[in-house]
Amino acid sequence: MRLEELTELQLDALREVGSIGAGHAATALSQLVDRTVALEVPTLEVLDISAVPNVFGGPEQLVFGAYARLLGDIAGSVLFMVPRDAGLALTDLLHGRTPGTSTQMGTDQQALLHHVASILIAAYLAAIARMAGLDVLPSTPAMAFDMAGALLQAVLAEVGMYADAAVLVRTIFVAEGESAEAALFFVPDPDSLSTILSRIGMA
Repeated sequence: MRLEELTELQLDALREVGSIGAGHAATALSQLVDRTVALEVPTLEVLDISAVPNVFGGPEQLVFGAYARLLGDIAGSVLFMVPRDAGLALTDLLHGRTPGTSTQMGTDQQALLHHVASILIAAYLAAIARMAGLDVLPSTPAMAFDMAGALLQAVLAEVGMYADAAVLVRTIFVAEGESAEAALFFVPDPDSLSTILSRIGMA
């Protein structure tokens, strides 16, 4: 089964996975930074993988990204992406600073975003594993700070042979009234997507 063939009911099931994953990630992030962090999943949609850079302003937009392959019972990949300014705002938010305080995407900011990406990716895949009764783990995420188009090309080098669509999970991080938006792109191969939907009774 291909992502673009999903019914609204099947998309609702994937939205539930995203909400559960966000809940687990929020708990883990709150423990990491020792302050309450909420994660919202306002939308989930399927888009052509070539359109991924356009989600945050086009292929020349500077973004922080972290990419992990799926290991275990299913194959595919997960890509975390956040635009430069939103990424800086997110690091400020997690440190309890007013968004806009950080102005440079330095080593410390990238390291924190890598932690955030690792937590979010692991929580999302854990939700899939739990709901579908599958053994699924992410590889150690590789990170990059680059233009969105270049980042996508690196990912396509691995996933482009078997996937032409991605599940976009928009994610909003909220702490003490401040917020920052990022995105998670889930790219299962067609056979793995069928396995997931079958296991959760949505085939």
